[in-house]
Amino acid sequence: MKATKATDTDIPLAHDIEVEDVAPGVFTIGGAGRSLVVETPDGLLLVDAGATRPMVQEMQRTLRARTGAPVRWIVYSHGHLGYNYGVGLWLKEAEQLGHPRPVIVAHENLVRRYRRYAETTGLQNHINALQFRGAVPTLERLPLTYPDLTYTGSYTVHAGPDRTVQLLWAPSETDDATAVWLPEEKVLYGGAAVIDAIPNVGTPLRTLRDPVRWADTLDRLAALGAQVLVPEFGPVARGREAVDAWLREPAAVLRWLRREVVERMNRGMTVGAILHDIDYPDGMFDKPWLKETYGHRDYLVRDVYRSENGWWEERNPTSLHPAHPDAAATAIADAITDKQAVLDHATQLHDQGHTQEALHVIDLLALAPADHPHHTAARTLKRHLCAALAEQSTSYISQSIYANAARRSGPAETGVPKL
Repeated sequence: MKATKATDTDIPLAHDIEVEDVAPGVFTIGGAGRSLVVETPDGLLLVDAGATRPMVQEMQRTLRARTGAPVRWIVYSHGHLGYNYGVGLWLKEAEQLGHPRPVIVAHENLVRRYRRYAETTGLQNHINALQFRGAVPTLERLPLTYPDLTYTGSYTVHAGPDRTVQLLWAPSETDDATAVWLPEEKVLYGGAAVIDAIPNVGTPLRTLRDPVRWADTLDRLAALGAQVLVPEFGPVARGREAVDAWLREPAAVLRWLRREVVERMNRGMTVGAILHDIDYPDGMFDKPWLKETYGHRDYLVRDVYRSENGWWEERNPTSLHPAHPDAAATAIADAITDKQAVLDHATQLHDQGHTQEALHVIDLLALAPADHPHHTAARTLKRHLCAALAEQSTSYISQSIYANAARRSGPAETGVPKL
């Protein structure tokens, strides 16, 4: 079955959108990830409605080139923003075609998530600007369409002699994630639980994501015995062996990393020490489903640590009741009599390949709000250091955070200034 590609410049990650036949009457049509279509005698089931008007219009053209059947159900794969901003366009299409209004289905936890997002719209805009480098528009009101029907553990959307369509709760990246299982064809749509990268646990800008819960979900999905696996991102996997590896290997890594972090927490180690103490087996992250192209092993360590500890992660009494950040930074900078020496040392560290250490040093001056030439030079140097780290990072999220810091005071120049 041949795969073709469509693209949409409004997608934050600018990834290629796969349009592909998965099985007879089962295919993907693009979307913010892989939006799945399943044909049934009662109509079509669509997983995820798309993010933007151009994206949805392309999805609809793709769908209508294949079938005129009505979209009977729109299923939310999970509650993250953007994946289903386009629901209204599908409802409008149904009205224009004289089709019944699609029933919107999601896990019951999605409603709570949507309410939380609506309450924190400003925060979501700020977070998305950092994580996606300004590619996501700032919205005064989030275009959230709440589901008509929710379920808990599982829900059978359609049961017939030739095709059964089941929704399965698959808590992973979110606690409201849904997988789709077609038992007759042994086709599994993994949704947010299955991507072609390391499980996205511990993202710096998001709430806790339990790695053991995610591992449990992957093991449960593997036990289904699927012959075809459709991930939210990445190529379709075919054959029991390939499917089993994609599901069980990330689960094993998540459990291993949990054990490693807990063992060190039990010895009283701080998160900073743990990050540099774990000895990872060679090749652990070389598999396609464990690549650190979006998430990162350090994020996982931090998430496990946060799940068992409070916010005082470094155990430094200085941070227990800190001064205002500007006051603390000013006091530190004022204590340094030779500020040029700080600039020179940070530059030297970077030249020696120790860019992260250089960041720690330059913050002695860069965080202070003063307009003294040395402080201005420190902030300029920090921008260049962040630009260098953005180029070195494999994780898209880390790249975004560094790149935003590098642009904060204007466009970064090439190289690091010699001050």
